[in-house]
Amino acid sequence: MRKVPLPDGAKLHLYTAALTALAAGAMSNAAHAVVTVTNTLTANAVVVITSEDYPELEGRVARAKAVTADSVTLDGVDTLDLEKFPPGGSVSLVPLVANEWQRLPYVPTFGLTGGDIKTGSSSYLDVPTDQEFSTGRNARRLEYTNSWKQDGAARAALKASDGMESVHRLDFKDGSASYYVGELTYDDVPSTEKGSEMVTKSTVLLRGDPTNLAKAA
Repeated sequence: MRKVPLPDGAKLHLYTAALTALAAGAMSNAAHAVVTVTNTLTANAVVVITSEDYPELEGRVARAKAVTADSVTLDGVDTLDLEKFPPGGSVSLVPLVANEWQRLPYVPTFGLTGGDIKTGSSSYLDVPTDQEFSTGRNARRLEYTNSWKQDGAARAALKASDGMESVHRLDFKDGSASYYVGELTYDDVPSTEKGSEMVTKSTVLLRGDPTNLAKAA
């Protein structure tokens, strides 16, 4: 019997270290793109991709499939489409250190908005019905709330990251995780409604679609 996928029980984390990129390097066209860059990463390391040459990859998170002293193979980052990924461009990788995450506990609400299809339309003299066409999607944002705790470590981490580029990770019970990269805006003024839990709200303006990574082998 199929098991219904539910996010219930997932744990939310915020990356607290500086997002420091390795030097930019050339990227190959392959089913698992190879970035030429001097590094000290290990296999299964998680990185954020940033690139002015390939906007399709901006803010994407990937796991290192294989690593040498001067190259990183990105698991599942397919760059075989030469129209999207013409040779000659470069990318930078931002390593995410495993022990630099702060859990954000007690999350009453968590959700994505945006991503709706944008459309245009054409109207013709000899055609009675207008024709509609897609022009892309609206930007996405992540919004969530946290239970208020004045001296909490989570609050301190959110205040320190307010207005900055951030990475959030949502860990699911099956070992997989979703990553959200974008500018964090944190409202440190808690809600104050009679009979309701006091919460603060965070909004993340995402650089791209969230990245879902399966449990590491």
